[in-house]
Amino acid sequence: MSVISLPAAIEPFKWADRATHVVVDVPLAKFSRLAADLVHANGSIHLDVRFERDAQRVAFLRGEASTAVTLICQRCLEPMELPVHASINLALLHKEEHSERLPDDVDYIVVPDQDVVLAEIIEDELLLNVPFTPMHDDCESLAFEQPEEETTIAPPVKENPFQVLAALKKPSAKE
Repeated sequence: MSVISLPAAIEPFKWADRATHVVVDVPLAKFSRLAADLVHANGSIHLDVRFERDAQRVAFLRGEASTAVTLICQRCLEPMELPVHASINLALLHKEEHSERLPDDVDYIVVPDQDVVLAEIIEDELLLNVPFTPMHDDCESLAFEQPEEETTIAPPVKENPFQVLAALKKPSAKE
């Protein structure tokens, strides 16, 4: 089964039984938590995910989500375009206890049988791939320019403040 629009709520275990494939472009503005930190919410998120079951009959959500977002560089405070790509490989479980049967390297999410908002799961995965402190690789506005001609300034000569005391010193009798 193939889906070409993102539904409001899904039944993930039924979708896994049907091997549902979702390929859709969703406006970035629909992801409010992701859009909150952006300069603008123009553009879209390309989503290509599959619901499937593995050999042990565990439901999985696998695929990719990608977009390009515009954030503020925290070094130069200028807008920057950042590609965000999330590889999704999540086991879908009914209960937390079922995670004990999964290999240690498998990420999982506990979901109910129905009314699961797929957009929230995708948004979580994208948020995990946005850097906490976005920065340009090379901020041009902060480039330090060397002066063409180097001028050397002689350091000021400091006088010894105790030199006056040397004149007051009496010659000792031992000399």
